[in-house]
Amino acid sequence: MPMPLLMCRRVLLVLLLWVAGSHGDSSDDTYDSSVCLNEPSSCGSLQISYPFYLAGKTKDLKGNADSYCGYPALGIFCEDDKRPILQLNGAASYTVKSIDGALATVSLAYPEVDDGSPCPRPKTDSNVTLQQGSLLYFPDSTVDYLIFFINCTFNSTFLQPSKITPMSCQTLGGGTGSSFVLKDDEVPLGHWPQACRKVIQLPVHKDPIKYADPGWENGGYADLLRQEFQVGWNASAKPQECAQCEASNPKGRCGYSRAGVFIGCLCPDGRSSSNSTVYCDSTGKFFEYSTFLCRSKSCVSTCCAALYVGASFLPSKTAV
Repeated sequence: MPMPLLMCRRVLLVLLLWVAGSHGDSSDDTYDSSVCLNEPSSCGSLQISYPFYLAGKTKDLKGNADSYCGYPALGIFCEDDKRPILQLNGAASYTVKSIDGALATVSLAYPEVDDGSPCPRPKTDSNVTLQQGSLLYFPDSTVDYLIFFINCTFNSTFLQPSKITPMSCQTLGGGTGSSFVLKDDEVPLGHWPQACRKVIQLPVHKDPIKYADPGWENGGYADLLRQEFQVGWNASAKPQECAQCEASNPKGRCGYSRAGVFIGCLCPDGRSSSNSTVYCDSTGKFFEYSTFLCRSKSCVSTCCAALYVGASFLPSKTAV
């Protein structure tokens, strides 16, 4: 073997050993593969698959308790083994009616409308929003918002706007004040909402609202609350590490902590890593780009040439 090539191979060996050592031994990075839905799981009539996950079946991943295999905020609770529930902000529970992977949308319905009350309202005391770090979003094309102004007591400082009509039922807020329900773009300007005990915003299906309907303020709005509406998820907003993990293998899965932080790439062979150079190969096995060896003579020669070129840029020694 020519001396330069032999020397180059020895240099490459030393470099590879140094790279492998600098990345540590990843052979022990295993995980319980049952945390991933490699096959669709059913809850009632709904089929659940990645990037969604069963919120009640989380695992410990790399020392992070309650971690999961899927995207943040896409955990579905299966209530009584038949009712799929998605919590948008940890408080508002919606029934999942369908999931469309091709359109990246979820159809939701709010079942907790108090039909026994003369003035029904959802059983939540806060705005229905999206969890921090969630990939979910409310599409403007399919979602509108209703705003409840509950138990409003007006005075000389906060006057009731002349163009809004109170709900006929005065007991919605459990007090003596007036209550109102309006579409978000129909809310009059001003500080008058400060006269209300609570203001709650809820997403609803985008549908023409007939305010002239005499039954609107007297519970007619409940029909709109019961309608399904769509929520989308933006897969392009996921971290680059997650995208690379999924691109490396059709069954490469992204693992996240309970706080929604990317933990690592979960490969079908039961191994994982949080190292940005580690993904799954085409067969589903764990591999590391940084220690990939090119064994052909042409590649070795190319690597050596690169070393020689690099060496030519080093400062030469000068005589003292």
